[in-house]
Amino acid sequence: MEILPQVQEVLTYIQSVNVAHINDKVQASRARYERLIPLAGAQEAVFSVEDKTTRFPDREIGIRIYRPSGKKSLPAVVFFHGGGFFKGSLETHDRPLRQLANLSGVVIISVDYRLAPEYPFPHGLNDCIDTTEWIINHAAELNIDSHRIAVAGDSAGGALATSVAGKLDNIVCQVLIYPATDSSLTTPSWRALAEGPILTLKSAVELWDYYTEDKISAAPIFNNDLSGMPDAFIITAEYDPVRDEGIAYAEKLRHANVQVTEKRYPKMIHGFFQMGGVIDQGKEVIAAVADYIRYKLLR
Repeated sequence: MEILPQVQEVLTYIQSVNVAHINDKVQASRARYERLIPLAGAQEAVFSVEDKTTRFPDREIGIRIYRPSGKKSLPAVVFFHGGGFFKGSLETHDRPLRQLANLSGVVIISVDYRLAPEYPFPHGLNDCIDTTEWIINHAAELNIDSHRIAVAGDSAGGALATSVAGKLDNIVCQVLIYPATDSSLTTPSWRALAEGPILTLKSAVELWDYYTEDKISAAPIFNNDLSGMPDAFIITAEYDPVRDEGIAYAEKLRHANVQVTEKRYPKMIHGFFQMGGVIDQGKEVIAAVADYIRYKLLR
């Protein structure tokens, strides 16, 4: 494995993060993840950024709306952040999503779904489905085009995004950035990269345990009815243990006659979508996602 200098810089930074003062393991992991925000680079200015609360009979879910311009009825991408289903927030993905809004020219809406283990599967997924449906139904109020809506997510967020895409009929496309699709953790890339970098087999077992006891229902790869799913853009990284499950899921979508575009980044690691302030490919992947979104939603 050839570790590029920029990747090594990221790994050194991550190793320097000290959360030893936090005794609770889950809270410590969440705090560590939040401290990786600077790896995304500077916080870009966006035409407007608005925090809003979506209200349901039994809960409230926060969203953050990034508008790249004052144009009316723009398309929108509903984004679900990664973090192993148990960490991550509107803040952890704020900087890459600002960049994505500016580059794509469409509205990006980030969803602050509830996290495991406090809210195990299917709570977080239901939050994502219900909030996306709310966004579609309130498109006029949000000044977006209800007929040009996509979903996207990274890692665990990729699993949530494709699950949402399978539940709602009017999603144009799905963007899955190194998605976590297989809870069995038995692919060749998991065997070869069990010690990481970034994501280890031990930590993956823990996060799936935090998330659910019903790992078959929660993992998209075990969904045997993918017919009618929207077109997909699936991104994988060479040095990422979830690489092969992303590739396998792409193939399963193709067998269901879904149009799939794939892009694999050589020598890249899990999480590089959030590391564009240090790793050049982190900027490149945001640009690639923006290109795909423009092609699907703005043509």
